[in-house]
Amino acid sequence: MRNIEQLEQDGGSFSIETALSQGWKLVSNQLLYYILGGILMIIISFGAGIIPIAGSIANGLIISPCLGAGAVYVTWQIAQGKRWDDFGDMFKGFQFLTPLMVSSLIKIIIMIGVVLVFLFSFIPDFIELYKISTTIRGRYREDEMLEILTGLINTKTILFFMLAILLICFLGLIWSFTTHFIVIYRMTGWKAMELSRKIVMRNFISLLGLYIILGISVMISAVPCGLGLLFTLPWMIGTIYSAFAQITGSNDMDDLSKEGFDFMASEKPEDTL
Repeated sequence: MRNIEQLEQDGGSFSIETALSQGWKLVSNQLLYYILGGILMIIISFGAGIIPIAGSIANGLIISPCLGAGAVYVTWQIAQGKRWDDFGDMFKGFQFLTPLMVSSLIKIIIMIGVVLVFLFSFIPDFIELYKISTTIRGRYREDEMLEILTGLINTKTILFFMLAILLICFLGLIWSFTTHFIVIYRMTGWKAMELSRKIVMRNFISLLGLYIILGISVMISAVPCGLGLLFTLPWMIGTIYSAFAQITGSNDMDDLSKEGFDFMASEKPEDTL
């Protein structure tokens, strides 16, 4: 496995074709566990979402990131020739709660900032709408309010909206290996995000192509009542791990002992950024 210094000096490379084929090989033998894990994740996330505000916060900062880290862990384990025999392994991501929560919080803050910048140019219109709606005769000025809302839908708005979406997708792409670095390299939140950014930018075109292929596959599989997602989502997890493994050499664990592989029996990651 390449160390951090080697990765910073040389971002490595990967084959899209290899990632797609190896991704399926990794998850196909344990597909039932992946499907059950995905269903359980949906149930837990839905249950948390029922709780107003606190549930959504917990889901965004703790539950989803930790369960995602659990998926990375079991895929990494399978890549070492081990079997996913204990279904509880999907919860091992909670061992990395602090760095996962820190990285998730940073991502959310930055993405909210992107949305606020997008909305900033429309503040005068929103203020005018608020003034009209709060006046005594506001209910008699519905035509004027509708005119303001209609005026917001123009070329400028569409371009700004598309730019904001593209920027958010770009940020999601450059940080796509953050969880992998936290789980496999035991890095802290911000350092994992930074190394993910460096690695992705050096493989940007290849990774963009890979994610486009995966995105199209997921959308197509969602058409027949979403049943195809039971297969494409695990495949996506395996494929992204395969790309990461090709770049970092994380499948080559000869330099680590069995105890070193099982992070449940070793030291926890640092609790700092």
